[in-house]
Amino acid sequence: MLEVEERFMIRDLHRKGVSISEIARQTGRDRKTIRKAVTAPLVREPKVRQRKSRKLTPYTAYLDKRIAEGVRNARKLYGELVALGYPGKESMVRYYVQPYRQASVAQATRRFETEPGQQAQVDWGHFGFIQHQGRRQRLYAFIMTLGWSRMMYLEFTVSANIAWWLRCHVHAFHYFGGVTTEMLHDNLKTAVLSRAASGQIHWHPRYLDFAEYYGFRPRACQPYRAQTKGKVESGVRYVRGNFWPGLHYTDLADLNHQATGWLNGVANVRTHGTTGEVPIDRLAQERLLPIAQRPDYDTSLVVYRQSSRDCFVSYEGNFYSVPAVYAQQRLRLRITEADTLLIYSPEGHEIAHHHLCTAKNQRIVVAAHYQALYPGPIVSPKGEVSQADERLVAQTMPPFDAPQVERRPLIVYEQWLEVSG
Repeated sequence: MLEVEERFMIRDLHRKGVSISEIARQTGRDRKTIRKAVTAPLVREPKVRQRKSRKLTPYTAYLDKRIAEGVRNARKLYGELVALGYPGKESMVRYYVQPYRQASVAQATRRFETEPGQQAQVDWGHFGFIQHQGRRQRLYAFIMTLGWSRMMYLEFTVSANIAWWLRCHVHAFHYFGGVTTEMLHDNLKTAVLSRAASGQIHWHPRYLDFAEYYGFRPRACQPYRAQTKGKVESGVRYVRGNFWPGLHYTDLADLNHQATGWLNGVANVRTHGTTGEVPIDRLAQERLLPIAQRPDYDTSLVVYRQSSRDCFVSYEGNFYSVPAVYAQQRLRLRITEADTLLIYSPEGHEIAHHHLCTAKNQRIVVAAHYQALYPGPIVSPKGEVSQADERLVAQTMPPFDAPQVERRPLIVYEQWLEVSG
């Protein structure tokens, strides 16, 4: 094919009277080519190529919808398209998504690898808010990553307090089938109460007791050096980029059900980019400390409350009755993972138990707790409470600690009026 410069030269020679045969001899081109160059336009319009029907074309509407929902992870999108019947390659999906991805700024760091069973890294991630038990609550993700195999555990909660910090650890231990000898995390208040200028750490006593119970050594990152636990930091980003975008769920239980399915079907069965192996396949070589020989650590939340004169203790916006003999005393409350509220006397004896109420401003009453305040049997010999006695308690029980007001005859007020007049 002649370039435009050569066609121009041929046309110029022809305009000067040089024959087609002579131009062909001088240029070494065929006479048909010279004749075509002379008669055809110098600059040709580019041919409009018919676009071939790509395998991805029927799925671009779905891709556009998912990208609009925030999903820009090509591997996640490729997996979804395959489930829909897409016959093409992942590279085409990557090419399509690339313009929507934001370039990340790479930072140099040093990678530390650990021996099997040596270390697990733990972190919390904040994932916005969720409607839970009738109110809007913060949503947290607990993530634990085993340093050697890269096995991951993920659980969503609406609290990051000490009780849920420990509970999620226990759940992760059961998921992995054991515990590592070291646990690395940030300077969380549920783990580190304070750190001296010398570097000495003042640990949360309950977390230390938990660590001793399971036989691992807690380790906190240096302040402002979160990259020390880069494996779990990458895990948090992986959850945000692969599991979270475009996710639809009905409640917290459904969210955690989907998280477990994602762990078992995606995160822990993929070929890891660093190790080049599948995390679940490496788990058998982790040599974790076993936990099956001992019962689970008691992860109940423990708080103290002063009972009121009308025999109630308050917790999370509700009021729960206690036996009348324990009115106006400082009592210990233990809230279990099963949402059971256990109340203990100052001597440490269990005196009441309730199931936590999810509504607010409620009074949860056990009529037998007022046995000492009312004449007649409230509780039958079989331990049953009659409906009539329930109504008696509800009608006569003061709604709150009302102040004591002296009752005076009206004549006293009339005498005061005469004096003031």
